[in-house]
Amino acid sequence: MSQDKPAAPEKRVEKLQIMVADSELSMIDDWRFENRAASRSAAIRSLIYLGLELTKSNPEQVGKLLEQLDRA
Repeated sequence: MSQDKPAAPEKRVEKLQIMVADSELSMIDDWRFENRAASRSAAIRSLIYLGLELTKSNPEQVGKLLEQLDRA
């Protein structure tokens, strides 16, 4: 019986700084607490991952959401 070891998490080597509006930060923090993310950084990484996966699986919906964002 073979037991595979879980893959080690990828090492984080790049620092990314972004500017967000107060309302965006509030939405991120709300999402963080609702989803029990360990930190704001972890929440943002999760949201980026979710957005990238949605782009692959449902590009039409992403296009509509991006249009709404452009109008905001």
